[in-house]
This record gives sequence, C-alpha cells and structure tokens, in this order.
Amino acid sequence: MFEQRSQLRLGSLVLALFLAAASTLHFAASAQAETAQVLVTINDLPITTFDVQQRISLWKLVGSKPASGDLKKKALDELIDDVAEIEEAKRRGLAASEDEINKRMEGIAKSLKTDTGGLKSKLKSQGVSVVAMRQYISAQFAFHRLVRASGEKGLTVTDADVKKRTAEFKAEMDANIKRQIAKIESDPRRKPVTVYQIMEINFPLDAGGGEITPQIIQSRAIEVNQFVRRFKGCESAREAASGIFNVKVSKMIEADSAKIPPQLKAALDSVKAGNAIGPVRGEKALQALAFCGIRKVVPPKVKRPENIKYPNEEQVRGIIEQERFSAIQNKMRGTWRKGVLIEFRDPSLNQ
Repeated sequence: MFEQRSQLRLGSLVLALFLAAASTLHFAASAQAETAQVLVTINDLPITTFDVQQRISLWKLVGSKPASGDLKKKALDELIDDVAEIEEAKRRGLAASEDEINKRMEGIAKSLKTDTGGLKSKLKSQGVSVVAMRQYISAQFAFHRLVRASGEKGLTVTDADVKKRTAEFKAEMDANIKRQIAKIESDPRRKPVTVYQIMEINFPLDAGGGEITPQIIQSRAIEVNQFVRRFKGCESAREAASGIFNVKVSKMIEADSAKIPPQLKAALDSVKAGNAIGPVRGEKALQALAFCGIRKVVPPKVKRPENIKYPNEEQVRGIIEQERFSAIQNKMRGTWRKGVLIEFRDPSLNQ
C-alpha cells in the first residue's frame, strides 16, 4: 500500500507540475535530439546532454532543484541511477510491465481530466518527452521494488508510531497557536487606553448674520456660565441648556487622554467628571465642554481559534512513510550501479 501511495502521489505531482508551468520549455525537442552529445553509456544505453537538460527542467518544475553544486553533474548522476535501477529490476524480475506503466499513465491522465492521448499531446506541446516520462515512471517502480526486496529495515510504520507522531503534531500546533496569541497580546497597540468622555455645547456668535461685536461675545459668555452652573451631568446637558437661545448640544465623544492637549486635560482634571468648563472660544462660537467621565478601554482577549484541523492518522502515516522512505532512498541511491557497465565518454564526469 505504501508503494502504491508513494508512487501515485509522486507521479501525479510531477505531471501536474509539468503541465502547469512548462511555458518556458517550448524548445524544439527534435532539433536538440539531433545535436545531443552522448555523455555516458550504461550497458550500451546512452545518456545524452538532452536527457540531462530534461532532468534539470524536471527539477525546476517539481521544486526539487539542488540548492548548490553543478546541476548538470547532479542530473547526470540521477539519470545513471535511474538506468541502473531499471536494469537491476529487470535482472531480478521486478521491473514494471508495460501494462503497469500504461495504467499509471492512465491514472495520471484521469487526474488531469483527460485521457492518455490527451496527456501525450499536452506533454508533446510543452516539450516533454513521453518516452522520458515513461522511463521516469519505470525508474520509480524499480527503486521502490528493489528497496522492498533488499529487506531494508525501518520502513514499517506501526500504529504506535502514528499515534505518537499525531500527538507531537498536535502539541506543536498548539504551541504555535499559543505563541501567536502571546505575540498579538504583546502588541503595544493593544495596551489599555484611558479615554475622556467629552460633550461639546456650542453657543454660536453669528446667528443673526451680522457683525460679531464685543457685546455679543459678552452676552454669550454669560449664557455659557449659566449653562456651566446648571450642568449636573451629561445626561442632563439638554436640560441645562433649556431657555438659552440657539444652543447646540453635540453627541458625546471619547478622546484618548494621551492625545488631549495638556492645558485642556489639566482643566478637565481640575473640575473632575460630571462637571463642565467654559466659556472656551471657538471660531464662530463660544463653547462649554462637558466632562462626562473617564473609562479605560481594554482590548478583548485574543481567543484561541475554534475547529482547528489537526492532521488525521492516515495523513500522519503517509508523512512518516514518506520520511522513512526518503531517508532510505538517500542511503541506497547508487547501490545498484555495480550491476551495470558504465562508460563515461568524459572521465571528468566520473569525479
């Protein structure tokens, strides 16, 4: 089951990425094949510069390009291993049959919502050799079967392994969530803010549309003082303004205490909440400022997200299987070269 799952997953991923991103691969394959240089022969099977370029393009598409080193040398090494593994699998009777490869191609085509003919057309139109793709699939079959046949230990994943790793994943996710919540909570922008609740009461000076004289200002100042004396709290602001001509009572606003001009804040603090100050000169009005109260704005606690989706045991099993097989793959890569005759046309390539 692991072999089928790993092969199908890798095969589908490679082809999906091949068809999604290969707009840069529109080169003339036939022209390159004619000018390709043979680099290595393995049991008289040639590996050419064209094959190497195809493997480098494959790496780019599947996101497995080596981080450093000579790409052409690394691609050649991988191609040599592929051919050696296929030859060893043939010798042991473990090679994939044409029918198996065809079925794999059909499965890939189906996952891409086409048939085998459509798949081949798409590959050809994007400069990807169908023959090279079939060889790639054959090499995957060969490697998996050779590893299984080698008796290499460490591949079996037990239920206990799965449960332990599932618990580890859950603990790691929970720790990450906790760290993220702590980071958000520590943001300086989330510190509690003290706000002053203020209401503006405007006494316009130009109601008649005439000149604003000192007498008008004096008269309105008396009315502001009258309002201030009557004021017993913001809920009674309109009552305190009753009987005074042309008074506009605004809605209460909340101002960050840290941003209130120091002189105004000191004046508000001197009368305390529930009182008013004035008169204050505005552009075209006198004002009384009603000090309604003070409150501290505390941001709500950051809640842990609900319905967190942890990896299920089937997903975790697949992850462990892939990890273990990848480790064995790295360990055993090149094991089967000794069973084939490798001839380098350029000796420097074997260094």
